[in-house]
Amino acid sequence: MVQSESGPRRPSLSVVRELTDRHVVDQLLTTPELTRAELAARTAISKPTISESVRRLTEAGVLAEAGQQLGRRGPAGTFYRLRSDVGVAVVGSAGPDGVLIELLDLHGDHLGRSHHSVVVPATRSTLEPLLAEATAEALVGAPGPVLAATLSVAGPVDRATGRLVRLPDSPFLVDALDPVPLLTPLLGLSPVVNNDVDWAALAERSVGSMQGLDDFAYVFLGPGLGGAVVSGGAVLLGGRGLAGEIAHVRTIGAGGQARRLVEVFADLGLRRPGSAALDVERLQLVLDGTTGEDRASRQVIITALAGVIASIGAVLNPQAVVVGGPWADHPALAERLPDAVDELAAVSTEVRFADLGADAPHLGARQAAVAAAQEALTSRLISTGA
Repeated sequence: MVQSESGPRRPSLSVVRELTDRHVVDQLLTTPELTRAELAARTAISKPTISESVRRLTEAGVLAEAGQQLGRRGPAGTFYRLRSDVGVAVVGSAGPDGVLIELLDLHGDHLGRSHHSVVVPATRSTLEPLLAEATAEALVGAPGPVLAATLSVAGPVDRATGRLVRLPDSPFLVDALDPVPLLTPLLGLSPVVNNDVDWAALAERSVGSMQGLDDFAYVFLGPGLGGAVVSGGAVLLGGRGLAGEIAHVRTIGAGGQARRLVEVFADLGLRRPGSAALDVERLQLVLDGTTGEDRASRQVIITALAGVIASIGAVLNPQAVVVGGPWADHPALAERLPDAVDELAAVSTEVRFADLGADAPHLGARQAAVAAAQEALTSRLISTGA
């Protein structure tokens, strides 16, 4: 608090109003409907001050009445809620399962969605029209402006620009893609674009197997192979946003040869015909180990993965490495991979398995979009004095 000659200077009335309004909105972002008495109790702010804030926010078009409180003695309280037209969030994903764009309210509830299938491997010329069309379709009937948008893509992203970067053996996109200038005119703002594995890692830290951990690595096993590094609670992006590309890490292949991880699967014939994507169905059968050949291939896969995880442990010394993705839940991995890592690791590295499954990338992007939209609303209230 600023000192003056006569003692501490009190905050200005406008600052007090802004802080009160923000407390009210924050509570209604957590609980959709509350009375003034409930708001006062939750914020420890006097009811007259809360009532004045509710009046001010209602007149500004931020709040609306939501019915009467019934079933209690005394005067019935009036519930208030955020108006549906104060703003929305948009979350999108683009990968082998298609292009999905969802429209969300500020509580994360669905308002609309659009999904289009994708032919894999995809090209810029085929993917751009699908992204634009799905976004336009999802926005039809949006009750308010877009306050934040995120996009999860199956591929490495240059976070400085939001462009997808073409790397060798890409299983999804075979050339570059620049979604930010494509989607900004439709959304009215620039979306935050990141790769699917980074979003999955953030989701695991928020509600999955990595809760409470600030330093860990995420290994994604799907049609493509990817990784993410979380340091200090934030995703470590690298100089161009390409940190975590484990597909290109050299490890132990068949016959003990040094091979890039992605090459190990090519050597075993586990790619889809004409594609760099892994054949997940065939891979699952190999992990079942019903034939001698499959059991031998399974051991090669587990050793190769263990080599990559041991390298991660030696370089980063994470609290744990979490393994997730469409085929990460195969019982053979849970039974054999941790022991294989122990045999190879110079630095002890705990292996965990993800809780959230294949939906983790979209969930992480959704959480980020809603949180950013909520922050945009409260920041707008302060900047406009609404």
